[in-house]
Amino acid sequence: MDLAFVPLHDFSLARSAEVLNHGFTNYFVPIQLSPAALVGMARSDSVDLTVSRIAMHDGVPLGAALIARRGWTCRLASMAITPEARGRGVGRAVLAHVIAEAQTRGDRTMVLEVIEQNEPAVRLYEKAGFQRVRRLVGFAGQPPARGADEAAAPEEIDGRAFARIVAEHGLPDLPWQLSAETLAHATPPARAFRLGPAAALLTDPAAETISIRGLVTESASRGRGHALALLHALQARYPGKTWRASAIFPEEMSRCFRDAGLERTALSQWQMTLPLA
Repeated sequence: MDLAFVPLHDFSLARSAEVLNHGFTNYFVPIQLSPAALVGMARSDSVDLTVSRIAMHDGVPLGAALIARRGWTCRLASMAITPEARGRGVGRAVLAHVIAEAQTRGDRTMVLEVIEQNEPAVRLYEKAGFQRVRRLVGFAGQPPARGADEAAAPEEIDGRAFARIVAEHGLPDLPWQLSAETLAHATPPARAFRLGPAAALLTDPAAETISIRGLVTESASRGRGHALALLHALQARYPGKTWRASAIFPEEMSRCFRDAGLERTALSQWQMTLPLA
């Protein structure tokens, strides 16, 4: 099948969102992108609308690929193939095209995250040469109530200060969404807190569900329960909430979330990388 690859910026944001949403039909998790969400991804995740592509055949969009870029590294932030085009080699063609364009641009590495249970997608990426870096997992739950006197009070800090801590002390090769560059774009109502050598970034604490956007402990103090103490303090500060951590956290951080009263969610992801040079 002959495909034409059109820059996403040639489409309106609304039309681009429609193509992506149609491509996410019957996906593992419900995804509905709005024009505002695409703008947000461009701001926080560095999605480059000039190199993101919509795949066309006879004037009909069959899929789309969102490409994010920072320095020598690019990320396949999303790839969606319409139901009508699945099983016809479109996904393979789109992937090959964006990899070739990345090499032509001089990018040295392409990264992505893929749902582990989406076995066809995992096979597609591995056949293209992507290698697994680590498993990423998520957690959710409503921990038991904690009295405010059971934990020290965390200090609120600027979200940029939190990102600087991640830049200095975060685990090596963090996934894109947990990187300091992404987290530095968090603005209110997101809020960041620090307790001793541990720090966390939360979505709006006034909401019924609070998502943990990032969690880090200074390198010299890891393994001593500081991150857990911070989570307990935050749970005491915001009682009665449901807490979530999306499946973007390295599996080696699991114990802290479990000890904080959260249960591992069903879906997990592979963090993957492809050398381009």
